[in-house]
Amino acid sequence: MIGLPLDDATFKKRKFSIVAAISFIVFLFIILFSTNLFEYFKIAITAIPKNDSKVCPVSEIIAPKSFYKDNSTVVSILNDANYKEKSIKRVSGAIQIDTQIFDNQPSVDKSPETWKKFAKFHSYLQNTFPLVYENLNVETVNTFGLVYTWKGSNKDLKPILLAAHQDTVPIQKDTLNKWTYPPLEGHYDGKFIYGRGAADCKNVLIAILETLQLLLSQNYKPERTIIAAFGFDEESSGIQGASHIANHLESKWGKDSFYAVVDEGPGLTTDTMTDTIIATPGTGEKGYIDILVELETPGGHSSIPPDHTSIGIISELGYLIEKDPYSPVLTPRNPIFNYFQCLAVHDPKDKIPSFFKKIIMRSGYDKFANAKLIEKISQNKFSKYLIRTSQALDIISGGEKANALPENTKLLVNHRIAIESNIEFVKQQFTARVIEVAKRHNIKVKSFGKSVYTPEDYKHGSGNGGGGEFTITATHEGLEAAPLTPTNDTVWQYLSGVTRHVYEDLVFTNLTYPIVSSPAIMTGNTDTRYYWNLTRNIFRYSPFYVDSFIGGMGIHSVDEKLNFDGHLQLHAWFYEYLQAIDTVKADN
Repeated sequence: MIGLPLDDATFKKRKFSIVAAISFIVFLFIILFSTNLFEYFKIAITAIPKNDSKVCPVSEIIAPKSFYKDNSTVVSILNDANYKEKSIKRVSGAIQIDTQIFDNQPSVDKSPETWKKFAKFHSYLQNTFPLVYENLNVETVNTFGLVYTWKGSNKDLKPILLAAHQDTVPIQKDTLNKWTYPPLEGHYDGKFIYGRGAADCKNVLIAILETLQLLLSQNYKPERTIIAAFGFDEESSGIQGASHIANHLESKWGKDSFYAVVDEGPGLTTDTMTDTIIATPGTGEKGYIDILVELETPGGHSSIPPDHTSIGIISELGYLIEKDPYSPVLTPRNPIFNYFQCLAVHDPKDKIPSFFKKIIMRSGYDKFANAKLIEKISQNKFSKYLIRTSQALDIISGGEKANALPENTKLLVNHRIAIESNIEFVKQQFTARVIEVAKRHNIKVKSFGKSVYTPEDYKHGSGNGGGGEFTITATHEGLEAAPLTPTNDTVWQYLSGVTRHVYEDLVFTNLTYPIVSSPAIMTGNTDTRYYWNLTRNIFRYSPFYVDSFIGGMGIHSVDEKLNFDGHLQLHAWFYEYLQAIDTVKADN
């Protein structure tokens, strides 16, 4: 049968439909690939693994054998009113001794009088913890650094190092009337203990010594050697304290000779996204450098000033620096990346929107998703500096008299360098900003010992306010980002497993979900900067619970305080942890 030809109207109608369909497809492709719709589509079809052991493993609960035989001691640490009262007195007494330090203090050998306040603190510790001083080998390093060694019976087990620092930041005199209680009183109000050092970090130091004292009173015999080390100038970079202690320990024990280092850091808190308690041991640390820029310009009488004095020019530089912050960056190198991965796969209350979880899961290989995660993190004033280099204009000086032009002006900028960046990049960026200002004012630039910019028509003192020279230097060598601590080995399993034990078995006994330990970092630096050679397992970790580690405790600020239950939790954790790792099973 021969088909009849289509009439013209039917043909035109079908042709129009085909053209329309093609046009729609082309339009759809244009929309998809010229906007972010395709990126959103890729995110939408991403699967979300739940409780993924590969993405963020949860360690099994680990308790020491003693817990199953008799748990009365650790229970009394947490719950006994008499024990708590004695512990309050110990921490309060430590706060009452002034151990404030300042920047640029002279060395111990040049000015022992500057540091003699620490001798009083040492006497307090010796009187408060007599068993420790009677039974352990107590050494002083560089006069005021303290190292306690409790020798274990098994030489094959690497020693554990517990660290803290004796010093505190200064109490600003003009803030004294703002403190609820005097900052050196160590006042306990029934919930919080107040005072400089209450949370940073005399609480950690006392908890360590309380634990050693308690174990000694029970005639405990460790197999693994236990060492406690307390520097005395952590708040000014640890040059006098921890640097000497590190050299002392390395010369005595050798490189890579320690099981782990546990120093001050974040602990446990309730994550605002999942509304669950999470542990956050610091497994990394940002880099650090202070850069000083000095501007010298011709002097003269203030009645005939140039258009811009050195103070004005330095102020312009400061404005430029703050107007141009470092860009955020987040890669799997940063422990904060792993932190968010943990949130995505361990969200028992399903608080995080499904779409955002998919963004998190893709952020390691998808630029669009990565940008969206960075955008979210950057919305919080605290968390945004976990993924970018910070720059703080901290000190500025210049000028001597109201009617004399300033000839020398200085600006110091503190940088905490992102995990993915380095000191050289920060130096280059800083120099580029100075050159930008120098070009506008006909000024030479010398950066880190090298001449990097000289105006073609430069003549000293000539031009529209021109003449002079910028000199850029670093006030110290600087510190690159720390090596990352592994989170896939036995040492990590014991750290997080004991955390689960203390908090799930003893503190928060009604939890319906496991406490996840997630890698984290601190925005500041600790004494661990000097301990890199001793072990790859460095934990900046103070495992007590607090709502907010920065804003909630007044660290470095007015009304520094600590919920004392948190101190007892920290003490209990040390007590259980030291016993739990006292076995060859805890080694890698």
